[in-house]
Amino acid sequence: MDVQKNKTLLIKGCLCMSLILSGCGGQSLSEREIVRGVLFTKQAQSYSVCLVLADQNAEGAQSENNKVSAAQGTTPAQALARAEQALYGDVYYGLLDLAALPADVDWATACEMGELLYENAQPAPELSVFVLDDEPIASWAKQGATLYKNMKAVEDTYQVHCGLQQLFAQQEVCAIPAYTAGGGYDFVLLPQYGERIRCHGLAEAQLAAVLCGQSDRLQGTFADGEATCEARAQVTVEGNKVQLHLRDTSLSALGSSAPEDLENALQNELQDRFYALYETMQKSGADPFHLNFWQACTYGPGSVMEKPELELLLE
Repeated sequence: MDVQKNKTLLIKGCLCMSLILSGCGGQSLSEREIVRGVLFTKQAQSYSVCLVLADQNAEGAQSENNKVSAAQGTTPAQALARAEQALYGDVYYGLLDLAALPADVDWATACEMGELLYENAQPAPELSVFVLDDEPIASWAKQGATLYKNMKAVEDTYQVHCGLQQLFAQQEVCAIPAYTAGGGYDFVLLPQYGERIRCHGLAEAQLAAVLCGQSDRLQGTFADGEATCEARAQVTVEGNKVQLHLRDTSLSALGSSAPEDLENALQNELQDRFYALYETMQKSGADPFHLNFWQACTYGPGSVMEKPELELLLE
């Protein structure tokens, strides 16, 4: 009886593994084109898309390599369809974990591409969204797989993440981290009514990411590159006080030109950039930092926040 039971368990285990590998659809993953990244760019009046795919034929040290399939179209949907049609196997999006939007993307285009991914790609829950660098793409064949790996590295190093659901969290604005080849990351604010803003550096881009709930870390330089900061960050709001809590904070001077009081210099720089970003968003009617939400939670629906003040708390 024990032998028979073991055989039964073995058969059941094999069946379960078969279902997992086939995606419960009767076709193994090895027979599919597994998409890991979808990268969009815009060129004049047309769109270009690059599908970054797992190279399942690679062996040994090459097993983590990716291949690409690229195409152009008059719309993002047409470009995506043509890139899929160029592949031999059935396209599988179940392991998709990154999407990139064009460098000059606006609110309407970001929403269009996000909806396209929802409807066609059916991405996995861990999908990350980035905006590409301003540098033009010369060749998807040469740059596509590298861009994908670089953006995944940025996400891991700086702990910044914008999921596809976060793209639509507020109807009047999209807030998305942006890849930059120079290190770190930028942050793009796309109000529905108003000009797009691309933030740079620790005191602007990373502060915006923390305020938007897409990161819990500040890591980079400030004071014109003369000092560095590394800290875990959290935001709370009391009245009109936006409290930025920094924990495990490390501030270091890089040279003789660094300010003597690094804490005060960091505080002033963060406050200046916060006020500038807040005033710009006010003009567009957008609230990417969820200040209205905080106000409503504390004082009830319809409560209006007075001009907020950023308060830096090193703990």
